[in-house]
Order: sequence, then C-alpha cells, then structure tokens
Amino acid sequence: MVFWDFDGTLARRDGLWSATLESAARIVAPELGVTAADLRPELTVGFPWHTPDLVVPPRSADEWWNAQRPLFLRAYARAGVRTKTAELAVAEIPREYYRPAAWALAHDAIPALKITATAGYRNAILSNHAPELPTLVEQLGLGPFIDGTITSAAVGAEKPNPRIFAYALELMNAGTDVWMIGDNPIADIAGAEAAGIQAILVTENTTILQAATHISEAAR
Repeated sequence: MVFWDFDGTLARRDGLWSATLESAARIVAPELGVTAADLRPELTVGFPWHTPDLVVPPRSADEWWNAQRPLFLRAYARAGVRTKTAELAVAEIPREYYRPAAWALAHDAIPALKITATAGYRNAILSNHAPELPTLVEQLGLGPFIDGTITSAAVGAEKPNPRIFAYALELMNAGTDVWMIGDNPIADIAGAEAAGIQAILVTENTTILQAATHISEAAR
C-alpha cells in the first residue's frame, strides 16, 4: 500500500487559500481589488490542520465549510471588506477552492502512480482536506490510478494525528508493506513513521517519481 499526500505532492493550487479568497471576492465584487496578500495574514491559523491534536466528529461538506466560515469572515474583515460582501464571497469559496482548472497535477504524478501500481502496490490519497477532495481527484484524472481517497474531514483527525493513519490502514486493509509519500516532514513523514509506516519526503532533490521508483525497487 502506498499512501500519497495531495497538496504539494500529487497536485498544486497556486496561492491555495489566500488566492481562493481573492478569487471569491472578485466574483461578487470585482471593483474591490482585494488581493491574496491582503487576506493571507489571517489564514496562517484557524484551519483544522493547525490543531492536529484536536479530534472532532467526521463532518459533512456543509458542516466542514460552516466551521471555517468565521475564519474566512475575519480574513475579509481584516482586508477591509464589508460584512455583506464578505458573506457573499464566503458562499463562493467551496466552489472556487475545488474548481478543477485552478489545480495542476505534478508532471510526474501519473507516471509515479503507475510505477507503484506496476510493482504490485495499491495507491491511496491521504490528505488534510475538506470532504470534496475525492471529487477533485476524479476530475483531475487520477481516479484510474487511485484505490481510495481519505480526507481528514471524513475522519475528524488531521495528519500527523495517529488516528488518521490508523483509520487509513484499517479502511484500506493495508497489510504490512506500507509507505507514505509526502512533502511535509511533520504531517506526512513523522506522522506516518510514528504509525509504523515507511515514509519518503518529497523535496527539490527527491521527486515523487524517484520516491515511487525507490518503493518499486525495494519490493524486488
């Protein structure tokens, strides 16, 4: 079994949350001129993955986004956006964040997934994300290469919390030969290793293609 991180590993969204809030504001009030830089300071804390020790019940999409609503409103308020306009913009954020055209697959994502699959491994995505990630995975064309997509929202625990790794291992019936590939040394690597999972950190010097090749060679 190979668990793959999503953001920064298999795919990227330029600007992530600050860019999303900027785009949402532009949809409802293009004349405002609010920028990602204006919104970014308030978004450095407040998401579930900023408090990974906290375990909550699994959330539906509506519940998850409603829980983030105060954070988004604070970000807009700090940027000088009026409350009524901010509320309209917040309603656009879920669609805007998961707009497929805003995401780009890593150029070696599919080749890497094919390498591990050919070596006899099943691939699954394990990510700190909102509930809609499985739909985005399909829309980006990863579906044929992925056996499952597990989001922290569906578990109620964020990497590196051991609960999300235990959940993933059980759900996927992962067995004993298990790997995690990701770009975050704490959430992906330390969290996986604490759960007894072998892990490879993706960096500028270690691509996902190289990580997949290492796993394939280790299986021989």
